[in-house]
Amino acid sequence: MTATDTTSPVGEERPGAHGAADPVAAREAMVSRLETAGQLRPGAVREALLAIRREVLIPQAYVRRSAPGEDPPRWDLLDWYTLADRVEVLGLLYGGGSVLVQHDGEPLLGRARGARSGGAISSMSSVTGMTAELLQELDLRPGQRVLDVGTGAGITAAVACQVCGDAGVVTLDRDRHLVESAAMRLADLGFYPHLICGAGGEGCPNRGPFDRILLSYAVRQIPPALAGQLAPGGRLLAHVPTASPSWPALAVVERTPEGTLK
Repeated sequence: MTATDTTSPVGEERPGAHGAADPVAAREAMVSRLETAGQLRPGAVREALLAIRREVLIPQAYVRRSAPGEDPPRWDLLDWYTLADRVEVLGLLYGGGSVLVQHDGEPLLGRARGARSGGAISSMSSVTGMTAELLQELDLRPGQRVLDVGTGAGITAAVACQVCGDAGVVTLDRDRHLVESAAMRLADLGFYPHLICGAGGEGCPNRGPFDRILLSYAVRQIPPALAGQLAPGGRLLAHVPTASPSWPALAVVERTPEGTLK
């Protein structure tokens, strides 16, 4: 395998492999930090976060190398399959912060590692603590039909597949490059959800209704099409603006067993 080959799955690393680049220990430490911070409790989401190999799902990540205010900004694309990058990649994937995954809307598959200049990051994986809290609020259970709106790097879809089973999971994103990459990386983990490239507000009526719907981005109001695809007893989560732009509120929409939205 060459340093820039990022399309093949890899097996689980054993503890102690490649010095400090131990993904098993990194996952355990991530989960421990989330528990200590009160953002993660025992249950299906915790077990999923321990099981999902983020280095397979996100084998490449950007790190900014330029100083604040430096123009143009400079980025390095790091690659898990390059031994010299592994310690830093694990720190990005399991450190708890946002993970920068796409630069200027580029294709994610077949990228060469190395420096980039100018432009901007166009997609990132959310802060782990926030993702964990949302997934727990969603109350995922085996056999549920789940709509993940905003595939991104595929973390939410992977957790939904792990907990609910991939047959009932649909994940949707408007960026075809993100969808193509997520399809391959999720398959590398053994997950085969239904992936769609399209507008998030339209959902996927042909695959609904859904027991759980999660929007990974803030919306001014809940899209009526998504609310309409919520099954009786179902739950939809989305962030909506508040008076403080920095602090969106979490909107929880539920459909009663009788079919009424509340």
